[in-house]
Amino acid sequence: MATMGQIERPEIRFHDEISSAWETLHRGRTFKARTAAMFGLLGTTDLSGQHWLDAGCGTGTLARLLAARNCNVTGVDASPDMVAAARAHRTDGRLAERLTFRQIPTIESLPFTDRAFDGVLCASVLEYVLDVARCLAEIHRVLKPDGLLLVSIPNRGSLLRRSYKLAHAASLRMSPRPLFRYLTYSKFDASLAAMQNLLRQHGLSMLAAGFAGSPLPPALDRRAAVGTLINVLARRDD
Repeated sequence: MATMGQIERPEIRFHDEISSAWETLHRGRTFKARTAAMFGLLGTTDLSGQHWLDAGCGTGTLARLLAARNCNVTGVDASPDMVAAARAHRTDGRLAERLTFRQIPTIESLPFTDRAFDGVLCASVLEYVLDVARCLAEIHRVLKPDGLLLVSIPNRGSLLRRSYKLAHAASLRMSPRPLFRYLTYSKFDASLAAMQNLLRQHGLSMLAAGFAGSPLPPALDRRAAVGTLINVLARRDD
């Protein structure tokens, strides 16, 4: 999530509201499956001793998974309630020392020096920002040469996501709390080819990609016309 202050950004207030339920969602089958698909792109890559940034860390669920792979993780988010929850869940002593969480106004302007991180994780965040290109430029800036980016974005070609958007639009006319309420704030989506081109424009080359995110079995979820998310592993090129 990103940009400006909480008052001006209703999507930040929305994420504050759902922060108490976020960990429960991540323990559900659909979220577990999409996390497994995303982290599967890393394969057996050794992250020991590395320093990663979780850009839009939420309650720190994915940051903790990274830290479990023996790297240090700095998580940032614009939602104060999400960051508070991330700090509260940092309970395992072995992992806690590898985890740092802080609130920032926006991932469009990261408060870190150039080439500060070996890797950046940015999971289901870019759809909520005002300027995706600026975020990617910042991610490139803080990555070390050959550093990795693990990112997920909504899949524009997903027939399931399109049906969600239609249901959201229809229910919006009838209720102040429509179906798939996150779609009120989730604006950016892309095809795989468009995302690859956008990454290339910002000095990032795609290494691997896949589809996930739906509640359907993996055989269907991993198809381009079904999976609601595109997961991408990219590398900073210099």
